[in-house]
Amino acid sequence: MLKLTYITYQVFPNEKANTIQTIRMLESLCSFGINAQLIFPDRGYVKNDNEAIIEFYEIKEKFKISKYSHKLPFNKINLRKLEKINFLISSFIWSLSAVRKCYKTITKEEILMTRTHWVLYFASKYKNKIIYECHKFSKIDNFIFKRLQFNENVIIIFPNEELQKQFNLLGALSKNILILQSAFDEKLYLSNDFEKVKNKVVFVGNLLRFNNSRNLEFLINTFHDARLEKFNLTIIGGPDKVVNELNHSLSKNTKVVGRLPQKDAIKEMQSAEIGLLINDGREVHSYLHTSPIKYFEYLRGRLKILAADFPSHRNLPLSKNNFYFNENDKEDFINKLIEASNTKFHYEKGLENYSYNSRTKKLLDHIARLEGLEPPTL
Repeated sequence: MLKLTYITYQVFPNEKANTIQTIRMLESLCSFGINAQLIFPDRGYVKNDNEAIIEFYEIKEKFKISKYSHKLPFNKINLRKLEKINFLISSFIWSLSAVRKCYKTITKEEILMTRTHWVLYFASKYKNKIIYECHKFSKIDNFIFKRLQFNENVIIIFPNEELQKQFNLLGALSKNILILQSAFDEKLYLSNDFEKVKNKVVFVGNLLRFNNSRNLEFLINTFHDARLEKFNLTIIGGPDKVVNELNHSLSKNTKVVGRLPQKDAIKEMQSAEIGLLINDGREVHSYLHTSPIKYFEYLRGRLKILAADFPSHRNLPLSKNNFYFNENDKEDFINKLIEASNTKFHYEKGLENYSYNSRTKKLLDHIARLEGLEPPTL
């Protein structure tokens, strides 16, 4: 049986979308018969025992969960002014320690997977195949990629070609690239018979991105306009502190319900007509490269989508149901929302290619071709 270990500097449980993707990928790998385990740092500031993680993410496919010691200052003392450099140093040291510890117990045939660049760098010193999920551009990633250009055992996953083009990949590394968009979890959609509430609009996701505002204040202010009195906006997500701040300025047709278990958030999506994609366009990753999980969840729930007019949103697949508004332009937002409401949803073929099972199968097929093996079947 193929074994895979996912080593990451993420913390679990956590409502950030990147942790959801990691868990769902591990579940999907297990469904293909892969013996998978997750290794992450025990930073000590969240309740991260195994049962809490299983309950938080509603995990069905069980995999081994291991926490490695994290005797470092990040998120343990108040170093807000030095938060970024503190994170970089802690991530560097923990990744080195975690990789060394892990390689004392695994075989040469076991695959490593990560979305932490320093884990990739230190693991590349060994012979095992390494899968690195690159979700944003950074100078550190660029630095590491240049030093791994001759490594034939490294596979780089990008969410889209636009992000890949930001890196000048050379040598063997340039030939071992896989483009995999984000995905939806099919098992959360218990029915295809969706009862839609007319003019119900939803935003689902963490209310902060990289600890910065997602520009939800613009949404809330806009829904005070009398022209939207027949529309209802539901905002789903945390953290609770942001929920409490937003609740002070809501109109009668807007509610913020906080974080919901994913299956309940999906039910809210399924009952809506329109889903929103909105971020702060000053954040480069959001503007150029993002592949939002909720985009594919919206489509699976048969929602029309109103998105800020960013290149990242324009480049998303299956876009027949998409409408775009100029960022922070209230008039344009209102006009496009009304247009979306008056437009019928168009079902597009190919949506099934963006489930986690499809995403995982593409990855395993790629590995099988590299090894000259038969691709796996589900």
